[in-house]
Amino acid sequence: MTSDEKNTLSVLKKLGLSGKIVGNGKSLVLCVHGWLDNCDSFKPMLNEKVNTKDYTWLAIDLPGHGESKWKSSDAHYYFIDYIYDLDVLINELNFERIFLIGHSMGAMICNLYAACFPHRIAALALIDGIGIVTTKPCETKKQLLNAFRQRNKLIESKEAKFFSSFEDVINARMKASDLDYKNAEILMNRNSTVFKSGVKLKTDPRLKQHSGFRFSKAQALSCLEDIETPTLFIKAKQGYPMVDAQFNLFRSCFINLKVEELSGGHHCHMENAAQTLQTISSHFDAYNET
Repeated sequence: MTSDEKNTLSVLKKLGLSGKIVGNGKSLVLCVHGWLDNCDSFKPMLNEKVNTKDYTWLAIDLPGHGESKWKSSDAHYYFIDYIYDLDVLINELNFERIFLIGHSMGAMICNLYAACFPHRIAALALIDGIGIVTTKPCETKKQLLNAFRQRNKLIESKEAKFFSSFEDVINARMKASDLDYKNAEILMNRNSTVFKSGVKLKTDPRLKQHSGFRFSKAQALSCLEDIETPTLFIKAKQGYPMVDAQFNLFRSCFINLKVEELSGGHHCHMENAAQTLQTISSHFDAYNET
């Protein structure tokens, strides 16, 4: 392990985060996973022939996910806090140029970060996720009350869920998503701890609570207005209809937007890792001045 890799891991530890590093280039590619996933979401892609000379590829576990620490007992997971967490991390890291890859919720985090801090990001890649999840103004109180009800349910038990076997963990994840067995196993290996008595999830149960706050459509469009960062949007051919609706709503927010459609489901970057990497690398290379 090089001194730069040690320094990066030291920064992650300082911030209560975890992740994996590939390469030792001057430009940083920061990979941000989706909701209830972890940094191994990018494992199949980073196992391909990545450019390790010009780029350092850093895939992180967001707070409460994978091997990163949970937020304190009096805290909750607000979407906007992920943008702040990302900014704190980027400020601590010492790289000349930074590129962002986000999948699903991670894509939403990355495009809002690019909107807020356009001078920090050289280029952006969004994988089957774009924009911000919104709530109609007339449903704001309902959103808030749902969040309070779920918080009250967790007061009785804040322990993560137990499963009788790791096979049950994989099957539960497959049932709740479009993941196949192999990729569900990759993700849940990092999201689980095996004991003699069973398997415990590492993910913070509070991640499943309804958010007490969401932007309205007008607020979200205002936040993302005129994103200057060169952006690649990768649409999964067999992805979720919600992503299509989000794309149609938010595509006008991007001044420089390129769209590519790749085969696969919502986790197309895991199913179709080589083509995803090639598509993203070509996009980033066009804006890498190192």
